Amino acid sequence: MDGPIMKLDEMCARFRAIPTPVVCDAMYDLGIPEQVLSSRLRPLLPTQRMVGAAFTLIGRAIVPHVGWDDGIPRMQPYLRIFEELESDSVIVSLTPDSSVGHFGELTGNAAKTRGCQGVILDGNLRDTEGLLRIGFQVFYSGLSPLNGIGRWEMAQKQIPVTIDGVSISPGDIIVGDFDGVIVVPRAEAERVLIEAESVDAAEAKVRAEAAEGISPMQSFERHGHI
Repeated sequence: MDGPIMKLDEMCARFRAIPTPVVCDAMYDLGIPEQVLSSRLRPLLPTQRMVGAAFTLIGRAIVPHVGWDDGIPRMQPYLRIFEELESDSVIVSLTPDSSVGHFGELTGNAAKTRGCQGVILDGNLRDTEGLLRIGFQVFYSGLSPLNGIGRWEMAQKQIPVTIDGVSISPGDIIVGDFDGVIVVPRAEAERVLIEAESVDAAEAKVRAEAAEGISPMQSFERHGHI
């Protein structure tokens, strides 16, 4: 888009004030496909909104499993990504064929220290008690207490990935809350944000009018949103 590019920290801070249904409405208004992830990905922290730029990775099962000593070198490339994470990032991790835990408390602490805002985990979560204690958001599809060393490794990072037909590229803006997770293409993110703030302001007027007894139809005719 023309004009100056909004900084990521400002963009994410402003998106955090907007519920996902409003973001979806903005994309619908602009004619941008609403890329919503499946509700099988459920939030560990239902009341906490998560916003950040996607840092993608794909994992795979180690078959056959190897022992602890041989498994550690194969885990190291994954552990190094926690040195690469930037503030206002969201890890997007896929492992469709592995029964172990793919993210837990210790990696959660490392990610949070780097300013990472949370994880989309199409895989198994573990150490939920510790993650709840530090308030680190994860949208996850499964649970497993099993350790991944010798049983799982990262195969690729920072490439386009697909979850249930939704494409996610590195840097796309992820907005997730209890209503769901939406992927905003990075090239459209600033335009979507501005439209979403406009929709949110219109809905605030409708909300105030409802408290005064004005009908939904009247408010819709005035503001174009309901």
